[in-house]
Amino acid sequence: MINKKQKTVMVGGCGARKRGLMHPRWIALVVVGLWSWLAEGKPVPTEIGGLVSIADGDPFTIVRRANLHTGSKGVTLIAGDIIETGPHAFLAIEMQGGSLVGIGPSTQVYFMPRADVATLVVLRGWVKADIRAGSKSGAMRVVGTRMGIQSRQAVVLLSADERSDEIFDEQGSATLLLREDAATRAGKEVQPNQFFVREGRTDVVSQPRPSPEFVAKMPVPFHDPLPEHASAKLKKAAAPQLIREVNYVDVETWINMPRDWRSGFISRFRGRLKDPAFFAAMDAHMAQHPEWHDILHPPPPPDEDVPPGPNSRAQSSPTH
Repeated sequence: MINKKQKTVMVGGCGARKRGLMHPRWIALVVVGLWSWLAEGKPVPTEIGGLVSIADGDPFTIVRRANLHTGSKGVTLIAGDIIETGPHAFLAIEMQGGSLVGIGPSTQVYFMPRADVATLVVLRGWVKADIRAGSKSGAMRVVGTRMGIQSRQAVVLLSADERSDEIFDEQGSATLLLREDAATRAGKEVQPNQFFVREGRTDVVSQPRPSPEFVAKMPVPFHDPLPEHASAKLKKAAAPQLIREVNYVDVETWINMPRDWRSGFISRFRGRLKDPAFFAAMDAHMAQHPEWHDILHPPPPPDEDVPPGPNSRAQSSPTH
């Protein structure tokens, strides 16, 4: 929590947090959301997801499968969703399992579908996570292109821009994660109030407290604990509103992000190649996503086998 008079981070100032069951209203809204999925004949999401309990400021968009939607409070986010917020937006999300996530302005987040650990990929912007892993839920990781952090019980912040990733462990113990090329590896264990900066692939710089620049840039809602049980004020569940199928600009950042994160994107966006403009843009940027080459330009079928001649070994009798 930020002490507004001193503008420094106070260790342990947040006090004890309630780590109880999900609010009944949250459960009811999620059930409604899942029922709509069943009614449409779609598989029920079982991985990372959550309910948007607060959506202040600018509208936000969701890329779900190959479609672009607008989102609002009351929407249930699911694994595979790509969320982008405007320059004055703030989202509060009540996650499955009881954790809380805040998404700041001008932020790009991917709810990565994976079964081993709940993962939020942050390409740009601000994310704050109050991770509350219970007996039936595992750890959560928040990761940028340079580094990330993982915990079962912590409050962490990640800021990412074109120059660097910055991480602040506000409360609880966690594990620092390092990105090297197309792999994520575990780093050292970190403790509350530690602050980390990494530019490019340089060594991580550790500091005993957040820098004044980090605190000054921090979104105002992140200075306080993320709101609990805000979904109790929601009257009904909301569904994302379809805008259109995605074009290349909508997903360019994601199709070209580190290759180990874009698994499944070929099957997800392949159908958009029927759009000549999408096809042309993908083809023009092939160097950034080479795995698409044979999809856009399938190799010719192999020549048919030539029947063996009468003097071939296949036709000759074995020699004794």
